[in-house]
Amino acid sequence: MPLRYYSAILLLLIVACKRKDPPLFKHIASAESGITFSNTINENEMLNMINYQYLYNGGGVGVGDFNNDSLPDIYFTASLQSNKLFLNKGNMKFEDITTTAGVEGERKWCRGVTVVDINNDGLLDMYVAAAAWQKAELKKDILYVNQGVDVSTGIPRFKNMAAEYGLVDTASTHMSAFFDYDNDGDLDLYVVVNDLNQEYPSTFRKIRNDGSGFTNDILYRNDWSDALQHPVFTNVSKEAGITWEGNGLGISILDINQDG
Repeated sequence: MPLRYYSAILLLLIVACKRKDPPLFKHIASAESGITFSNTINENEMLNMINYQYLYNGGGVGVGDFNNDSLPDIYFTASLQSNKLFLNKGNMKFEDITTTAGVEGERKWCRGVTVVDINNDGLLDMYVAAAAWQKAELKKDILYVNQGVDVSTGIPRFKNMAAEYGLVDTASTHMSAFFDYDNDGDLDLYVVVNDLNQEYPSTFRKIRNDGSGFTNDILYRNDWSDALQHPVFTNVSKEAGITWEGNGLGISILDINQDG
């Protein structure tokens, strides 16, 4: 083959190597977006991995259009600081509306967050998994129910209504998922539990499979209340066979055997 053909082929290879498709993603700095959240943990002689093995288990993200303006907003959960809700203003600009919206996290060690319209009113709500290793009260999960949107500011307001909805267990939880497990047309709730409980890992004991374990996951059944005009959740873990203790971090819902 003449040398000029080799030269042409080499030139084509060089052109092909230099041609690059545009990147699919673009980094947007905090100074540009307005999103300044950081789940910062500063260790000290009391708060450290020796005293609390799950120190770095935390920090969740929930995305949803909380004020129904067709723009996705972002909610971050924090371990030691306030949670943060950023309202999407368009063009990748966000505004911190945490305090006005009332979703700081009640100074709890917040982990996963699940976005759901729990009362079917057309407004998105949030279920926040909470954990602690000192006080049982701080382990109670948070159910932020959307109370409506201020028409002048476009800011949604929330209220923690976990107790009113029957969600009052005091297990350290990591994540939750809403799904209709009994096919009755409403959303039930599965909560993943991961509780250190300061138990020594070298201490041997048999696995608890009767539902008494402090790391037993929780299944709630959704029961509509005509009197309250919203769901009330009932713990049906034992009845449903959710009785084996464990230490979960996440959950996925699927019909694995395709039986409906």
